[in-house]
Amino acid sequence: MSGLVQISSITMHRVMRKVSEEEPGEVSSPKYSGKAEAKKREPVMSKRLAYENLLDVQMLDSALQWLYTLWLFTKSDVGTFVVPNTLFGIFGALSGLLLTATSSRPAPCLILSRLPHLIAFNWLNLLIFDIANQRLPAAVAEDSLNKPWRPLPEKRITSAEAETLLLWTIPLVLLASYGLRVGPESALLIAFTWMYNDLGGGDKDCWARNGIIALAFAVYNAGSLKLAAGEGAIISFGGFEWIAMISAVILTTMHVQDLKDQAGDQRKGRRTVPLVLGDAAARWTVVVAMAVWGVLGPFFWRMGLSGFLLAGGGAAIVAVSILRGEDAKADRTSWKLWAAWTVTLYSLPLLKSLT
Repeated sequence: MSGLVQISSITMHRVMRKVSEEEPGEVSSPKYSGKAEAKKREPVMSKRLAYENLLDVQMLDSALQWLYTLWLFTKSDVGTFVVPNTLFGIFGALSGLLLTATSSRPAPCLILSRLPHLIAFNWLNLLIFDIANQRLPAAVAEDSLNKPWRPLPEKRITSAEAETLLLWTIPLVLLASYGLRVGPESALLIAFTWMYNDLGGGDKDCWARNGIIALAFAVYNAGSLKLAAGEGAIISFGGFEWIAMISAVILTTMHVQDLKDQAGDQRKGRRTVPLVLGDAAARWTVVVAMAVWGVLGPFFWRMGLSGFLLAGGGAAIVAVSILRGEDAKADRTSWKLWAAWTVTLYSLPLLKSLT
């Protein structure tokens, strides 16, 4: 019996010592007090802090990974879509009464201060389109060939997770858009996204494909101009005419983007202009249309030689790149040059206002 008591005493002492080490302060021993007790607690507190810091790092890493995944959805379209559409709004607002009806011309610094709103509007709505587009099985097969770094072919996210993400993204973007006063524009863009992706508008007919994109550009550009001009400003009749002309440019030249993706588009069974008319014919349709718009754009604004040199000269540079395209890499360069050329068109009202 005394042996059991002795064993129990030793066991209890060990338990109390363990608890004291793991939970300092809850079970105290007369043996430890003052500096000795504080010194005893230091390793435990260090372990706790290290564990909490590890949790913080893991949570931060997880958040950054998700943000990076969202970025990968839109990566290939930011420079050729978000940036030009944002600049359309900035240039249009800076041109004053040429595109908007306002009581007074806004100060340039005030217009530029709205830049984050424009970027948010364009990027968030682009995110919806890209998730909706890239989640489809046929799109995953296409991207595995054309863009294997995208989230689904790289297996950063599954199709089911992408659909869940889309279900959350749509209402959040609509809510944010209504807060920015461009809610109706975002609702229209979601409708075009549904037509293009889920109804097959982007696959079944090449001109329907270009038409949906042209209509979407009109909404993006109108929303960007509305945001940049500020509350109280409305788009004038001349502004809507200019937006319509730019959409006509998109309608007749947008298939320049399809030149670089012919292998993947053919694998998916998509009917793009290069696959329907042939590669050479598609290139010439873009070149001729750009030559026409390079003249009509400056003519619309009754500009002098500088406007024609800017728009027409830019069109000539892109035309040479398109006609000399030898592979997908060269066609990607042509696509980027085309996007830069559209920015020269977008700048014409601003240049007109300055002269």
